[in-house]
Amino acid sequence: MVDIKDNKKGPTPEELILEAARRVFVQKGFDGARMQEIADEAGVNKALVHYYYRSKDNLFEAIFSDAFKRFWPSLEPVMAKGDVSVKGLIRAAVNGYMDILIKMPYLPMFVVGEINRSPGRIEGLLKTAGIQPQVIVDFFQKRMNLGEVVKMNPREIFVNIVGLCVFPFISKPLLCRMLWESTDEYDEFIEKRRDALYEFICRAILVNP
Repeated sequence: MVDIKDNKKGPTPEELILEAARRVFVQKGFDGARMQEIADEAGVNKALVHYYYRSKDNLFEAIFSDAFKRFWPSLEPVMAKGDVSVKGLIRAAVNGYMDILIKMPYLPMFVVGEINRSPGRIEGLLKTAGIQPQVIVDFFQKRMNLGEVVKMNPREIFVNIVGLCVFPFISKPLLCRMLWESTDEYDEFIEKRRDALYEFICRAILVNP
């Protein structure tokens, strides 16, 4: 167990528990995770886990909310400018997703798994986290009305951007076996993909790409 008195210069017990919970939840999901297992992973006793988070539900909400905030690129600074172009938003979205997923490739499987397990509950967590995809949908609708974007359901654009960014990370084990001889080749493809994806989306939705 961690000696809390000797841990002043390192992570706090709360931080240790949160990081341990992240590893356990990502590996086993909400249903498979146990508080004792999280305590063991953190190197603390179970009572300390309950002291900080009270229940597995509270701990999971903290982990999932943080994961989804990271999973959702920070587009607010771009949108706040007011005069952002369609290309500027696409570039920010693609780069945001690629940066996040290269750094934390486990996020898609964790987020998608929990969304499928309990969509109603996750919807509530997303609203609490302030995630508002409708803002992006409304942006593309306005640009369609101005004749800049090809007429379509603006939700298609949002879903396509997310799907095209996320799919290679979710399917990495299969893609590496089918299309590349090594993970190094896959990693090189992913690094170059942001530019190719940006250009692909622009050609697909812009009236004058």
